[in-house]
Amino acid sequence: MNMLIKRILCIVAVFSLLLPGAVCPAAERADSSLSIWVASDIHYRPPRLLGPIAEQDGLPGDPLYAHVNTKGMLTYEADAIIGEFLSRFEKSDAKYLLIPGDLSEDGYWEEHLAMAQTLRDFQNRTGKKIFVVPGNHDIRTSASKNRLNLSDFLTVYADIGYDEALAGHDGSASYTADLDDNYRLLAIDACIYREDGSRITPDLLAWIEQQASRAALDGKKLIGMVHHSVLDHLGVQEIAGNMLSIEDSRSLAERFADRGIQVVLTGHVHANDISSAVSQKGNRIYDIETCSLITYPNAYRQIDFSAGGIEVKTDIIDAINISLLPVGFNPAQLALLGTDFPSYSYGYFKAAFRSYANEIPFATGKLAGWLNIERNTEEYRALEAVTQILGEALCLPLYDTKNTAETDSVEEIAALAGIGIEQSEYESFLEIAAVIFAGHYAGDENLSYDSKEVRLAGQCLNAALVYSLTNIPLSGANALFEKMGLPGFGFQVDDRIYTAAAKRVYMKSAAKTIFNEILKPLVTTLTTDAYAPADRNATLEPYGTAGDLQGPAVILPDILLAWNLIGRLFAVVLSALKALTVF
Repeated sequence: MNMLIKRILCIVAVFSLLLPGAVCPAAERADSSLSIWVASDIHYRPPRLLGPIAEQDGLPGDPLYAHVNTKGMLTYEADAIIGEFLSRFEKSDAKYLLIPGDLSEDGYWEEHLAMAQTLRDFQNRTGKKIFVVPGNHDIRTSASKNRLNLSDFLTVYADIGYDEALAGHDGSASYTADLDDNYRLLAIDACIYREDGSRITPDLLAWIEQQASRAALDGKKLIGMVHHSVLDHLGVQEIAGNMLSIEDSRSLAERFADRGIQVVLTGHVHANDISSAVSQKGNRIYDIETCSLITYPNAYRQIDFSAGGIEVKTDIIDAINISLLPVGFNPAQLALLGTDFPSYSYGYFKAAFRSYANEIPFATGKLAGWLNIERNTEEYRALEAVTQILGEALCLPLYDTKNTAETDSVEEIAALAGIGIEQSEYESFLEIAAVIFAGHYAGDENLSYDSKEVRLAGQCLNAALVYSLTNIPLSGANALFEKMGLPGFGFQVDDRIYTAAAKRVYMKSAAKTIFNEILKPLVTTLTTDAYAPADRNATLEPYGTAGDLQGPAVILPDILLAWNLIGRLFAVVLSALKALTVF
């Protein structure tokens, strides 16, 4: 009897030891939270590859921003920005940093080796973990041109995320890794190497769905990470094809949502934005896009996942250690960098738009690609002429200086077209464009279409369009309109007998149509938040639930999208017909 009691007590003791091991992890798993940080599009280039800062001429003569580049990226200031960011991450409670692509500027070995070493040293010193995935700038061309290929990338970053991989995909840099007992990272490499576009091949999609099934069996919630957008962030994003979003993104988003991938972390567009969509089966998906760390507003994300919800917080780098800057900065630059970094960064961003003035007249090739216009055609030559004149016009001062004989301001060009430019404190159209883009990059855009900036942008664009179209042959303009899909405006009229006044009226009508149907939607999507929820700080429902989201979502079902596009095309035709009534 005593022996039986002892055996029973032993069994009870064993269970008392085993039961907490069986129950407590389950309870911890239900209640635990995960905190991650996200930084994107670092575009790193070591100072030794940049050349002396004093020799840069992005904006000659400017006391602060002569070294500016047209992309607005603080390349010379990058080490100080990265240093401040990593210092903040080190002091935080978060264990994981996720970087969704564009670690380097051009995929060169020296760029990647330097970036990887910085991340590696941080991991070794702090014990925190960093996960990366390539962007379109990371594997740009063959290794023979001193750039990395896929196998090189996997070697260089072998101990930065990839050493934690549970599974990897052959043929890309995609992998999965556990972040904690609840969440698993699904890092997707959807880049088309040596191009800027993005595509998920059938083989990669099959691998993704296999990993989703495995995660479900393991009781893990999947957090996606990929460079290009999975959901649209701009109201007109579909016109860019796979340059901004993954090819066939709506169909993929539908499948991801139904596979339990509720959150995808992206970059690429250099803006802070969050979009949402709901699949036909009622499953929600969010695309949380993070801006470039080295571009205004120099923001990063802090995201907390818990049973109570998903908290997204956005913070900015508002101060840097100027001792981490390379040599060559002048006293005025160092003073502003050390006392008011946000002002310096914003000024640099606006300076980038001014420096871009020299690039506008040479943008024909890119525009032709978007419009599917082939070289050595009449419409290409017309586009080239329009781009040249339009660029030169928009680069002029906004307002006229008295006692100048030539047409040397947007205000005078507008007057020739019969369009007024309202008075403001702005000095150029490019300054207005910088303000609009800065708001978009920062997130939570709040410029109404009736705001001064948007009104001025519309007046300038309309005036410059009329001016440029008036100064090219009518036949070329007609060919260009037809290629753009706009209805004709009397294509049979011979411009040799067309009076200058009549041609101006004709082009004013054409410009109105182009602006209303192409440029206005673009300006609108940059000044308003196209999709819910808010872009900077938001509280999302926890995984596996469908909260009540107020505001527009991205349309996923193809049939709804088709009706949406048909409606927009019909609106284009109606607007074009209305424009004809001016004659």
